[in-house]
Amino acid sequence: MSEKDRSPTYYSSRRSRFEIWSEFLETCVRTPRTQTWLRANLRIKTSTFKGAIQFLISRGLIKELNNFGTIEYVTTEKGEEALLQYYTLITRFFTHEKKKRF
Repeated sequence: MSEKDRSPTYYSSRRSRFEIWSEFLETCVRTPRTQTWLRANLRIKTSTFKGAIQFLISRGLIKELNNFGTIEYVTTEKGEEALLQYYTLITRFFTHEKKKRF
């Protein structure tokens, strides 16, 4: 068996839905962002963008703003709370802690 075959599958370069959603929420917390800006900076395809943004809007986590004909997205308070809970979960259960030596 080669070294590549033994590598864990969770080190994939692909992002999960949860990671994409959290990136959307985090990116839009302080500054409203356009679709073009989000797609370029989060490096996602149009179809992925549309699915993610529809999901987040339908759950009230992101809202759409019409700024003089330009559609922008901003994270809601509910979205900020969801992001906080997501990161709390990740850091609580999935961070590596060094073992204490006695």
